This record gives sequence, structure tokens and C-alpha cells, in this order.
Amino acid sequence: MNNPISINQATALTLLTGLGVMAAGLTPACAQQPAATSKPAGLEYVLETVAIESGERQTIYRTKDHIEAPNWSRDGSFMLFNFKGGLYRIPADGSAKPRQLDTGAAKKCNNDHGISFDGKQLAVSSRSPDKKSQIYVLPIDGGEARLVTPLSPSYWHGWSPDDQTLVYCAERDGNFDIYSVPAAGGPEKRLTTSPGLDDGPEYSPDGKYIYYNSERDGTMQIWRMKPDGSAQEPVIADDRRNWFPHLSPDGRWIAFISFGKDVMPNDHPENRDVVIRLVPAAGGETRELVRCFGGQGTLNVPSWSPDSKKLAFVSVTKPIPPDWSLPGMPKPNYHKQVPPPADYHRPAIVIDQALGIFDGQADVGGPILPGNASFDARLGHYRLTSAGYNIWYTRDEFRYLWKKMVGDATLSATIEFPYKDGYFDRKAVLMFRQDLSDDSKTVMVALHGGGLIHLAQRSEKNQKITESARLKAEGRPASAKPIRLSIEKRGNTFALLASLDGEPLRQIGTTTELRLEGTFYVGIGFCSHQPTSSDTAILSDVTLK
Repeated sequence: MNNPISINQATALTLLTGLGVMAAGLTPACAQQPAATSKPAGLEYVLETVAIESGERQTIYRTKDHIEAPNWSRDGSFMLFNFKGGLYRIPADGSAKPRQLDTGAAKKCNNDHGISFDGKQLAVSSRSPDKKSQIYVLPIDGGEARLVTPLSPSYWHGWSPDDQTLVYCAERDGNFDIYSVPAAGGPEKRLTTSPGLDDGPEYSPDGKYIYYNSERDGTMQIWRMKPDGSAQEPVIADDRRNWFPHLSPDGRWIAFISFGKDVMPNDHPENRDVVIRLVPAAGGETRELVRCFGGQGTLNVPSWSPDSKKLAFVSVTKPIPPDWSLPGMPKPNYHKQVPPPADYHRPAIVIDQALGIFDGQADVGGPILPGNASFDARLGHYRLTSAGYNIWYTRDEFRYLWKKMVGDATLSATIEFPYKDGYFDRKAVLMFRQDLSDDSKTVMVALHGGGLIHLAQRSEKNQKITESARLKAEGRPASAKPIRLSIEKRGNTFALLASLDGEPLRQIGTTTELRLEGTFYVGIGFCSHQPTSSDTAILSDVTLK
């Protein structure tokens, strides 16, 4: 499943030349950039295959554009992959450039797509005008796309061996479950009813089972059931987060992608160290096939070669950050955190698309790893994932959800760090910012991973941030209530307010002064404080008055 309200802008970090095509509307909108900038280094995406027996890896295609989700054709001659809402076809040996497939009405495909067993049809998930995913079927060579699931959101994952039925993940009444529907269209049938997320359904080649992943027992694991939804049972259950089971065409193997415990049980984020694992379908020892940097798009759709000897997947090669940007480390791996070079700046990647109460979002400072943000309306949770060098010194790198405003305002949020082992100086912030340049005038209330809370400001562009008030909240027990913070603007005066144990918010320390001119940005942000390692913060009950 590809979350429709989760936004990633890796593709905005580079000119779109790797695919050999030009696409409209793909140039990032960068606002109010600093005068001296250097282009973000970006990532490199590699379409690879791996041999099941030997583990040998072969590169098929390499690009700086964000590609995902390879399918291998039933005759083995070509592969399909997703790029920026389109599907692209490439010879399986990489001997020619990719070309875009005509997907008709399905013009905003996400990375859930796959080929029928007879090799003649293609099922795709594509965003509807209301930006929710629906499932379409079209000819394998492209053409008119026929809508199969008018209800949304629906995310395709599997064909039945007789090509008569589709199985998919869908949200109905606030819960994600597994459903089936005739490929020709008709009423859908709900197959799972457990609380939490059930996802990634795929038929076994003999049609006897549907394999899927479920978090019903507290963490994401591999399950299976009969096609009518009966006899639901676990297949893989360990301490990792296991997603998207794919059955080899000969029925012997189950391949799946596995995340570590630094990932939330119901999440499959990008820009993480992942493992492609393999287990005999008849039962037996699980083994690692590939370790790589990637995410859900690495292996979320059927990608076996037709002879069951290889898998196709997408890995990500991340650039090496400059030494000065690495976080401070104690002995024996001592490293001192230092300010950036005086003339070092990178532009923000700006997304003018509303999310919750905010008008848009940005990767301020162009972090090496693109950030990600989503909003769960049922729970009122904003989930911000970001890498980033720091929010301090003379420039910042972080993910920022913003709203343009004038006048006085108060922003409040309850803050949690779901990954307890993250870097102690990571920061979740409530921030007023003059603009989206990395050295903008700004004032913020920040909660550090180690528990420090402070009010701080950059009084002029390209100056170091200074602190005005602080509150130490280190060493809190695991059972403590989440910290709630607020930043209040009255004229040019800003105050920090905090609640550590559910008590009413109270002002902490002295106020600070900062003059913001005209329209400014107000919002929430997060920085992992590590240039090539993403982390996550959850901000809930966010109010802006």
C-alpha cells in the first residue's frame, strides 16, 4: 500500500534526465532561496536483480530519479517500474532506455501494480480526483484503463491464478483490511476483520492461499489465509517488521522485505536499511538474501523472474556527507559537532500541498535524505520523518509543515519520539520563521531527544541561533505523559509554555524578542540531527490560534 497522504520529494532533488523523458510539472518550487546555494547531492536509485541460489546482484538501470516497485513480465522480456505517477517499461537486460506506458485514465499511479498470470493484463492503483487510490485494469501494452473499485482508498496487490479475482488492501470505516473483487468488476468482499493494518495480499500460484502482512499481534508479520478469508494463520513471526510476501512462480519460495525495530510496527518508510528475506513456502529456515538501503518501494509488488531464479528490486545509494556535518560522538568514536562553512547553503524543497491544518511543507536546507510527513485525521497525529544536519548554528536542515500568517498566534502540540534509541540531540520544533531559506530569521520552541526544552531564536539571517529560556526534562520514566509545548507570539514578543505531566501549560523562563516582517511561516518541524539517518517525531493535538 502506498499511503496517499504521505509525500516524498526525492525526485525534486535532481533534473529529470535519467529516464530520457521530459515531464511537465516536475520542477520543485523553491521559495525565497539564499543568495549562495549549492544543489542538494540527491540519491541514486538502482534497479537490480539478485540470484536466489548465489546471491549475485546485477544492475539493470541506474538513475538519480526516484523509481520504485519493479514487476517482471511473465515472459521475462521486460520489467515495469513506477516513476512520478507513471509506469515505465524497460528491457529486462537494461539494453534500452525506459519508455512510459500509456495507462489511460490511471494517470497518477502509485507503486502498487502487477501483471496477470496470463501476462495479458495489468492492474494498477491510481489516485482519483479526490486524491484517494482506486484500482484499474488495462492491457499489458497500455491503453484504456477500466475502473474496478469505485470505493476508495483501494490499493491493488494480487491477481488470482485464473485472473478472475483481484485482492487488495482498502480502508473502510477507519480500518485497513484485505478485500477481493472480481477483475471484471462487481461487489467487493471483505476477507479480514482484525483491528489494525492488514496489507499486501498475494495469491499462492496454486490458488490455495492468500499471503499478506498484518500487525494484529502488535508488530507487522507475514500471515496467510484461504481465499474465502478462513483459516488465518501466521507464517513469519519474529522481532522485525515484515512486509509484502511474494510467492515464487514455482510456489517454492516466499520473498518479503523486512525493516528493523527502528521502524514503527505499522510503517514501511523510505530511506531505511532493509533486508530482503527468503523462506521456503513449505516451511523452514528464513535466510537473508539482500541487505540494502531502501524502503517500501524496494520490494512491494510481485517481482520474481518467471523461472523463479531471480528477484528484481530497487536499492538506493546515498551520498557520503561532509565530515563537518556529522553529529557529535563520544569516545572511542569521538567526533565534534561544528558549524557549517560560512558560505554553505542549500535550497528548500517546497511542496504547496495542504496537510491537516497546514498549507504546505518543505525540506528546509535540502537534506541529503528527503523527508516525509503524513497526517492521521482519526488520531490527530502528524508524523514527521526527517534526516538533517541540525536546527542550530547559521543554517538548518529539517522537515517543516507550515502555514503562512500575519499578526499574533499561538501554536501548541504534544510531542513524542516513537524510536527511543534516536540521537539525543534530535529536535521536534514549534517554529515561527520569516521564510524557508536555510538561514532565515526564526524563533522556536524545541524538544530534544534527550529531554531538553528551550526557546531560541536566530535574530538575523546567517547568524547563529541563541537560547533565551530552557527547561530540563531529562530522565523521565517511560510511563510519563507526553510533553506538551506551546509557542506564543504577541507583537514581537515570544514565550515558551510547557506541560510535563498533563497540568495546564505554564510559561517557562523569560521571553525573547524578534521582529518578523509582513507574512511569515508558522509550523511544526523535526530533524534527526544525522545527515544520512532518518528518524521520526509524532506531534498530536496540534492547535494554531
